This record gives sequence, C-alpha cells and structure tokens, in this order.
Amino acid sequence: MAYSERLRSQNLVHLLQNRESGFTYAGTPSGRMPRLAYERRFYKSITPCLTIDSVAIPPVYLRKFTPDGSKLLAFSQDQHSLHIYKYKGFSSAEVGELIREANVGSGECFRSQDSSLKSSIFERIFATKDAVSLRLCQGDCGRYYLHREFSVFLENGRYVLLAAMSVLRSALPTSDYVRYPDLFDKLDAYSYVFFVVDLELGHVTDRLFLPQDSIVIAHNHGISVFDSTIAIMSRLHQCVYVYELVEGRLVEQETIGPRPRDFIEKASSDIDNLDATTVLPITHIKQRVLSFLYRQIESDSPGARQKQQEFYKNFEFVEFMIMERMQMVNKELLLLRYEERQKDSDIVPLPPAPRRLYVFYTITGEDVVGVYPDDSVDLLQIILQFYDQMSNVRSMQTGEAPSLPLHFFLKQNFVHASESIPFVRHAALRFNPSVPVSSQSLSPSPYLKFNEFSYDDRHISPLERPNPCSAEPIVFRDRVTKSVKFRLHARARRQVNSLAPRELCAFIWHPFEPLVLSIQKCMNSYAYHIHLYNHGTIVDQSSD
Repeated sequence: MAYSERLRSQNLVHLLQNRESGFTYAGTPSGRMPRLAYERRFYKSITPCLTIDSVAIPPVYLRKFTPDGSKLLAFSQDQHSLHIYKYKGFSSAEVGELIREANVGSGECFRSQDSSLKSSIFERIFATKDAVSLRLCQGDCGRYYLHREFSVFLENGRYVLLAAMSVLRSALPTSDYVRYPDLFDKLDAYSYVFFVVDLELGHVTDRLFLPQDSIVIAHNHGISVFDSTIAIMSRLHQCVYVYELVEGRLVEQETIGPRPRDFIEKASSDIDNLDATTVLPITHIKQRVLSFLYRQIESDSPGARQKQQEFYKNFEFVEFMIMERMQMVNKELLLLRYEERQKDSDIVPLPPAPRRLYVFYTITGEDVVGVYPDDSVDLLQIILQFYDQMSNVRSMQTGEAPSLPLHFFLKQNFVHASESIPFVRHAALRFNPSVPVSSQSLSPSPYLKFNEFSYDDRHISPLERPNPCSAEPIVFRDRVTKSVKFRLHARARRQVNSLAPRELCAFIWHPFEPLVLSIQKCMNSYAYHIHLYNHGTIVDQSSD
C-alpha cells in the first residue's frame, strides 16, 4: 500500500527519488524501465506558477517557438522582416538573480510598476542582442507583407515556411476559366510569395510566387504539411498545389483537382468565344465523388430506388460545391471539405452553417475512397479513433500528440455511440467540422493536455489562436487530485460586457518547459505577460 501511494505521489522530492531508484509509475509492470513519458509526471510539480505582469518586449509581433524550443520567431512591426531569438532558458542564473532582486516573494502574480524585472526579464530569457534579423520583403518583394498568423516548420524545425501577400487590382486572365473549370471568381485575388528560411544557417533558401490566387493562410488553414511534402489549397482555382522540400528547395510535384494526372488537353484553345453561357466540364475530383456515391447504391437492395432518387437530387449540389478546407492525413491521403456554393440566381443568402461534404482522396491512385455528409456518425467515429494521427503534431520531447478539450469530451461520451441514439447525429453535425485539422495549429505543451489538467477551454486551448479574455485568472487543476496546480493571471483589463470593445488574449507555449508568453489585445493596445516556474511561488488552493 505504501509502495503504491509513493508511486502516485506528486511531491517533487518523491518524483526525483523514484526516478533515481528506477521505480516505475503506477499502472506499469514491476521492473519495467521508465519511458521518456515518465517525465510527464514532473509537469504536475513544476508548473508556470509565477506571472510577471506587463513586461517590456522589443517592438515586434511575437509568433511561436520552434518545435525543439530553442528559438522564438517574431515579425517586425512593418511586417517585412523575420526576427529569430535564441532561447537561453528561464532557469539560468541571471534570471534567478533578477527574480530575487525584485523580491517577488511567494505570490502568484508580480505587478510592481517600478521594477527592473519587467524591463529586463525578456532579454534575460531570450538573446535579444544577438537576434538574427532577415529582411524578407524587399526588392521585387517590397510590396508584400508577411502574414503574422502563418508559419509552418519543416524537417523538425530546421526550416520554416513563411508567407507574404499583396493586394491585386488586375482582372483574372480568361485562360484560367478553361484551365480551372471550377474557378470560384467571387473571391478577391491576392498575390502570394512563400519563403523557406533555414533557421540553423539564418538565410532564405527558396521563394515561391503564386500570383492572382486566394489562399487562406491565417492560422495555417490553407496549407498542410506531412514530412517534407507541402500541399497548398487554392480557393480561387479550386485545386491543391503539391510541393516537395528537397535540401531547402521547393520542388513542384503536381496540381490536384481540375484534371487527372496524365490528362490530354482537348479543350479548344480558342478562348475568344468563351462567355457566361459556356458549359465547362466538371472537375476530376467531383467526377470521382459522383462515381463513388453511385457505386454505393446496390441495385438489389430494398431501398435502391430511393437511394438513386437521393443521388440525382444531390447531383447539382456536388456539381457546384466548392473546396473550403484541406488536410494531408498522410503522404497518400487527402481530406477535403466541400461546402455549398451560392449560385448567382439565389436571392436568399446561405445559412451560417452551409451544407458540407467530406471527401477522402488518394493522391497516387487519384481516387475517392470515402465520402461523408456533414451529419455522418461514421466520420465522427473516424475522428475519435484517429484524431491523434490527423493532428500531425508531436512533441519532440515525449512524442505525444496534443490533447484537445473537444476530443476529450467526445471520447468520454460518444466512443461507443451508434446512429440509433437520436442525439448522436446532432453531435456529429456539431463536431465533424473540427476536421480537416489545420497544419501545426496545436501546441504540444504538456500543460495543455486535457486528460491531465482541467481548465476553462473558453479562454485557453491547444489551438494557437486568440480567445476572449477571462475576467478571472485561468485555473489549471489536476484531474486526479482536483488540486490547483497553477494559475495564468491574464485577466481582462476592461470590464467584460457586450458593449465594451472585445479584448482577446493569445498564448505562446514553450513546447515542453514551464514557460508561457501571453499577449492581450484590446483595439490597438497590447500587454505582454510572462508565466514561468518559480520554486518560491506558493499556489493558493482556495476556489476562485
């Protein structure tokens, strides 16, 4: 009994002694060597429990840490340059000395107005004086601006893919309507340039120009990465560009969507007679979708006639639907989400939640292997069983996938659900839009694992995007003991109500260390906080 209690203890001294003596954690066979994941138990004892309020940072837009946590990326205020700060660590002697000199004490939040801690803590944690600055948007790229909400790491953080965009005023060429028969010209076209930056050598290795296009690059929505393969979805041309990163260079592979791979172009080159009445062929993927749906109808089944009527009823929807989201599940499989397209003849606008269709498409075989409607329970079960693989993010420290609060809730309630339960189809209609998953949009920080810690996911989540500010500190509790492990003091500066300006807060988590940067924004005002581990901080266990 004492042995089991000792293994379950979250006391830091006990954890260190257990690791030193080779004890395994509870639930594993006796004598088994501890795994690297054994470190996960230490995260409940070493937490970012101290908040340093309103710190000073350089005049930049902070982006995120590299996967190995060794660097912090930021953009200049004019959005033309990339800044790379080396992470020195919060446990260095100079950081500890600075905290002692400030006389922080045992409190959870330090708010002193006249303190060198606030003005110096950032440059003690990051090597600001030795930062690498790369001027990306200059010369022929001078009219472009780096997108602050996009960055994709490649080859375990060796390279980073950045995007810049510029507004276009010219009309689309008529030849695009023939080349891309499903072209969605109701969108504003922009010009894009993608930069491949070698973070080890500190220079740009390649650039990719995509003029006159519409790509959703905010929060990495329109770009998906698997290993060294990069897929870019064009909402304007309704296709997917596939590139391979080879020694820092982007090598074009193919364009998926309009036509099959070895299609012989038979369309007339005379585009002078092309007008609004010209009937263009249906795209390759939509043909495959229709073929798949028709083959699912068994002619000998009792409801075959009704299924055929349903197929012809949905034919126009498939013909005119548009590709809105995309994800590479692996190197051979694409998950595409199509949505209803509003026709020119429609007077009433589409509802806020348009009709959707989820399509699994094999790249090598050029075939559709699965089609699911937006209320499909089968798709919900796929999300439950394979969400870790679909997230495409792993911690370089433990190899574990992030844990989303939504996914945790689904596994608790719907893992064995079937279509016979009435509310399950409504649950599928609500939760299926969580896929496709944006590439590298989840933080692998162990403090965000919802199966280990409980917290209010309305104000913070593994999704790397701003959330509404909380009126109170965000409390993290241990799911086993229910004790308070730490609080993030990033409270709203203004009173939270429907009439006040919306105040948002974004969090930048270190991949595995107890360090968090929080950024509060209200209109054009920013406030920055640093949350880190301090052995002298005592976490209050009283309920908020």
